[in-house]
Amino acid sequence: MKYYELEPEDNTFTHINIDLTHRCNMECANCYIPNRDIPDMDADKLYEFLERLPNRIFCRLIGAEATVRSDLSDIIYNTKKCGHKVSLTTNGLKLASKKYTKELKDAGLRMVLLSMNGAHNPDVYSILDGGGEYADMKVQALKNCMEENFLINTGTIIAKGVNEFTLHDQVNTVRNAVKETNYNSKLKPLLRFKSIGAIGRYMSDSTYTLDELEKQMYRYIGGDNNIEKVDKQPVSTTDYGFYKIEDMYIRLVDWAVDEDGVPDSENEIRGRITPDWKIAPFFEHVKMNEGQF
Repeated sequence: MKYYELEPEDNTFTHINIDLTHRCNMECANCYIPNRDIPDMDADKLYEFLERLPNRIFCRLIGAEATVRSDLSDIIYNTKKCGHKVSLTTNGLKLASKKYTKELKDAGLRMVLLSMNGAHNPDVYSILDGGGEYADMKVQALKNCMEENFLINTGTIIAKGVNEFTLHDQVNTVRNAVKETNYNSKLKPLLRFKSIGAIGRYMSDSTYTLDELEKQMYRYIGGDNNIEKVDKQPVSTTDYGFYKIEDMYIRLVDWAVDEDGVPDSENEIRGRITPDWKIAPFFEHVKMNEGQF
């Protein structure tokens, strides 16, 4: 495993995942950081860390579930005040509230990655996310984000024999939400479909290879859409495929682990803040600290 740590002043990562909390309001079947006993990140120390970085970076606010923090709006505002770009990765349950979504927008948030493993199907959420009441909330969260004209990414784990049809459903869910909200972003929505990473808590024997995932995409999406593969520089070393259809982009991601059990190994773009306020490669740090849960 290639592991190293950098002082903030020596940072070379362009994207840093900021684990604001290990608390979560869901209990998913696949979670790479299932340890709920780690304390929340200290916001003031985070701002001190961000001020020490030599260049502007992309801060990806994540959790477990970042929206369980009552000070998330302040964190968004102050992170941008430090001069950095901000995105939020979330399961979307709290963003089903229009008031809360607007609060995040007013704080300066402009980009959201929304987890939607079942699109509008509650049965899939029962299997993958530990609850059957999430579908309506997640679809409403998507619409709320579009009404605020956020840049939209969605994330969907495809589990073998469980939710392959969600490839089709998710395209239609996003497409319908665009129509209902008159979404007017400069960038088309990006739908990310990924395999299961064998790290943390996960469903064994349920993951797809990238080639298998691509075949499922053409099976479930290709009949209704003209899919065009796009040559695009990866933002990680993970195997992936990038495609576009008429009104959105699709990214397939293979989270297969290497011989050390690390997904997306040796990624030199995406870092993670360590407990002693240094920066390490993201999944290498997860594997060393939480991957054996």
